[in-house]
Amino acid sequence: MSMRISQHPTLDELAHALAGAFIEVCRQRQGDGGVPCAVLTGGSGGERVLEALSSHPDRDTVEWTRVRFIWGDERWVPSGHEDRNDLLADRTLFDAVAVDPSLVHRVAGPDSGLTLDETAGAYAAVVHGIDRIDVALNGVGPDGHIASLFPGRDELEIVSDEAPEALPIRNSPKPPPERVTLTLPALRRAEHVWLIAAGTAKAEAVGRTIARSAPLLPAARVFGAAETVLWADTAALGAPSASSS
Repeated sequence: MSMRISQHPTLDELAHALAGAFIEVCRQRQGDGGVPCAVLTGGSGGERVLEALSSHPDRDTVEWTRVRFIWGDERWVPSGHEDRNDLLADRTLFDAVAVDPSLVHRVAGPDSGLTLDETAGAYAAVVHGIDRIDVALNGVGPDGHIASLFPGRDELEIVSDEAPEALPIRNSPKPPPERVTLTLPALRRAEHVWLIAAGTAKAEAVGRTIARSAPLLPAARVFGAAETVLWADTAALGAPSASSS
């Protein structure tokens, strides 16, 4: 499936544009009588997007209590830990808008009493029970990873539709070592798959993703049912100048 590139001069401008598009997806879904479901991501790009959502002038055109949230991955550390991706959402978007806690599906931490395998199994069941994912945000790492799907790892090869939709990660190449991640089939369920890349450190991975160089990076292996968009700043694209699209 083809990938559209939405290029912006800076990460701030990228985040603002993406936030507007995210709001429009939610607004259209709610206008059709549905409850939009969004996959959130962590990292600097994910955090900037959440900040942009929380301050966007069209923010309140969405009924946030009727939006479902899940995470592409989560670091398996206790609730409230600084390393957790859901803490970014708590401190940004969820501090600014009212959400329904029953529609915010967090990954349990080790303080829950569950093992890592049990946690992943429980999250897989939650995701499996969601009939539609509208938009999935995926930060692209310098190595081309998305969620906690890293190049060369066995988890990347789990592509069967019958596979669990979430998996435990051990010995992650990026700390902390234990995580829970959605699988490629789960991410591919999203109508809109949006990749976020900013900064020169991402330029090589972005170039390989666009070119679909072999072996395919994780970022090149995810796509949306309706569209796949790479939201990138000038530096990540290695471009001398930028224009939004």
